[in-house]
Amino acid sequence: MYKLTVASLLLTSASAFSPAQVGKASTALAADFSQEVGVQVPTGFYDPLFLLSGADQDRFDKLRYVELKHGRIAQLAFLGQIATRAGMHLPGNIDYSGHSFSSYPNGVAALFGPDAIPKEGLLQMIAFVGFLE
Repeated sequence: MYKLTVASLLLTSASAFSPAQVGKASTALAADFSQEVGVQVPTGFYDPLFLLSGADQDRFDKLRYVELKHGRIAQLAFLGQIATRAGMHLPGNIDYSGHSFSSYPNGVAALFGPDAIPKEGLLQMIAFVGFLE
């Protein structure tokens, strides 16, 4: 069994050194985004999920705006995670029953742990973010 496992690992690692297959370029009537900011210079490749196939400049601009906005939100979420793990919490109580902001755990435990944020509170946060979106 050991020899079979080692042999299969060696065979799969050989494909890492084979050249990549290059496909033909499409000639569809669509805008050319190969000169836009963010394109990988050697390949001219920008859209790995093909969200822009057949798209015009307005669709490209909208997707670029949404990508920037979601990237900034992710950066703020990461900063919030770092801040709460460093012990920074808002002062005061989060509800009328006396729970403070620091009484809830960090990370995934805040969602699923024994001292998790109540489901109603999570729904309020999701509704607020949906309103902002």
